Amino acid sequence: MKYAALLTLLTCVSLVSFGQTPGGSPSSAISKCTLTRAQSPEIRGVRLGLTAEQLLALFPDDANRQRINEAIKQSKRADRYGFARFDLQSGTEVRDPRFAGLSYLAIDMLDERVTGFHIGYAGPEWNSVDQFVAKLSEALRLPTALWEPAQGTQQSLKCDGFVVDAYVSRETAQNSVRVQDTSMSRVVSDRRETAKEKERQAFKP
Repeated sequence: MKYAALLTLLTCVSLVSFGQTPGGSPSSAISKCTLTRAQSPEIRGVRLGLTAEQLLALFPDDANRQRINEAIKQSKRADRYGFARFDLQSGTEVRDPRFAGLSYLAIDMLDERVTGFHIGYAGPEWNSVDQFVAKLSEALRLPTALWEPAQGTQQSLKCDGFVVDAYVSRETAQNSVRVQDTSMSRVVSDRRETAKEKERQAFKP
């Protein structure tokens, strides 16, 4: 998938300690994003916490309904721990304006609720990640001064229960933004460990 490399990079960077701030100055350590998960940004109609039913209502065409329903079905497998990840695409017969200018739209769900979404834009070309972040902050009403440099041309905004990652590539004009519930990976990890412990307890030599 075309977004796989970016998604891997952003996932790795998200594991960096939330307490880190550029330069480690006392003033920057005090300032933090106080937005809650309920105040996380909505982009193209998608936001954290949407139910599967709400997502189906947003993207009612047959192809996307099939993708969503199949992902939900797969999430119920014992080895998926309630987690699903899938792409959504613009319909071929009726173009959905939500996909205008996008190269991809990927969704993460846990227990049939949106816990993350990753959106790639086919341009425009930004002079810097700072310029892209400034535009995102203005459009999504996010605190501009609290973004932190991450890896390469990426910046992250870490808030109360969610993180926003922004990435730009001047070589390809492929830009992306990801919004993720920070509790999701921990829940999945805990469920995986619980399942492993059950197997260990049930083991009979």
